[in-house]
Amino acid sequence: MNKIRVLVLLLLSMALTATGNTRADESVDERQTIKALYLPLADHYAGVIAYEKYRDQMKHADYRIERMKSWSLLRARFMSGEVDVAFIMCPMAMDMFRKRPDFRWISLMHRDGNALAINYLLNDDVELPEERSKRLPDNKVADALAKWKLKGGKPTQCGVPHLLSTHTVVLYKYLKDYGKTLGLDGGTNKDVIAIEVPPSKSLGFIKKKNSRATPASFEQSLPWADVVETQGFGKVAWYSKDVVEWKPYGHVECIVIATDACILEKRRALREVIHYIHQAGLDIELSRLEGGLEIIDVAENVRKHIPEHNTKAIIQSLRPDLNVINYLNLNIDKAGLKQIMDLAVEGGILKEAIDIEKFADTSFLTDITVQNPDALNSILRYTKTITVITGMKLQTAREMLVELAADPVIIEAARVQNAKDTTLDEIKNTDIQWRSGELKEFAENLQNNPAGRLLREKILSDQKYYSEAFLCDRQGAIVAEYPMTTDYWQGDEDKFLEAFNNGDGIIIVSNPLYDESTSSYSVHVSVPVKDGDETIGILILGVLNVK
Repeated sequence: MNKIRVLVLLLLSMALTATGNTRADESVDERQTIKALYLPLADHYAGVIAYEKYRDQMKHADYRIERMKSWSLLRARFMSGEVDVAFIMCPMAMDMFRKRPDFRWISLMHRDGNALAINYLLNDDVELPEERSKRLPDNKVADALAKWKLKGGKPTQCGVPHLLSTHTVVLYKYLKDYGKTLGLDGGTNKDVIAIEVPPSKSLGFIKKKNSRATPASFEQSLPWADVVETQGFGKVAWYSKDVVEWKPYGHVECIVIATDACILEKRRALREVIHYIHQAGLDIELSRLEGGLEIIDVAENVRKHIPEHNTKAIIQSLRPDLNVINYLNLNIDKAGLKQIMDLAVEGGILKEAIDIEKFADTSFLTDITVQNPDALNSILRYTKTITVITGMKLQTAREMLVELAADPVIIEAARVQNAKDTTLDEIKNTDIQWRSGELKEFAENLQNNPAGRLLREKILSDQKYYSEAFLCDRQGAIVAEYPMTTDYWQGDEDKFLEAFNNGDGIIIVSNPLYDESTSSYSVHVSVPVKDGDETIGILILGVLNVK
């Protein structure tokens, strides 16, 4: 009897152990690993933000991201079968699918999002407008590139992240639109030759060409073009959204692909990751509309994984008024992909078309992504008109600014600056250094001089409403400020020009505009500073458009 009891207890123990092991295995299965490959690009910010904000909330997925150094390495790593997901450019993905169709397209990562950057040698021919919203893909850059080809006898080089990139497609279409040709395989019979330059080396590519007094350009994902400009090595010539238009959403760019094995064996976990990538995309959109600390928080999370993207360039890339990249409408867009595919085949970038129906898996659609552009417009509405609260605050701000403009400290600061008789060329040269970040100590001095301290006191007294204040001399150069402005020279800005009024100073209140310095929508009040009857400067205050 004892032997039977022992046998029963042994069998029961084995059963309980087996049950416990099964539950443990099931618990592990509930969080299946989803490893995704990415590159240091604004294209992949939604994947990074999803990792930072939501990985601990995922119930089924152990979401991991792995940074790659180049597109070629990302392609090889994904094709090895050791990872589940890749964030990848659509022409490269289509070329891979043509050769080995053992994965599927399950989502977009973003829309639009790349730009052409040129060095200052090319800009001497082009003379781009200072305001980026006015930089459109006209014939000027194409003509300048062709001119240098004629001058040197060889096609000019334009860096692209990979020949099988959306960027190459955009560059091909731009040149074609203005009667110019793009070569992919060397030779001298084309106007421009595309060469592969990894995104992280694009800044070095421009710097090297600058040192050799050689024309240089690259077509890369954001924020690399913005990094070139914020660091003072060149200019953003145009954005891809204006070359390859796909209204109302924006053209297809980077996409998400997943192995067939992952789709089959980890569907629930994969669906959760896509869900949160779409959520992160919407979070980015809302944060850049809010501006201020919200967009800075996005930048800080990005820089945990991509520290070489400086905060200023990230914010510049995400400016909502330019809207040069967006993370909305991330569900499958077959017609949008076909647009890129047809251009790629036409330009010889892809050897042949693929079957998009077989390539696309639409079972990972979400309702998080804003599918109706009217929904975005409703979010944007408060930024385009002055809110009731801001309207009430403007009267107080105007009265305060008029009183401040009459303060002896402000008048003396403008008077002393004007007496220096600095030429406009000298001011513009200072502006170039200022925007490249070379004059931080000089900028700090303008915040800490007597007029700067007075302005700081006013801003800090009501930070909820006041974003910035700065004093300009009669040419528009900064005399005092708080905090640091994006530009040193304000003489080409409406908020200065209209208030200066050719020397007959008047008070101006602007429409709500996106302000780079504060990363938010603000209304600017501009008041003339008078020395007797003479307008000797303009005092400007930013009032946040508070909801």
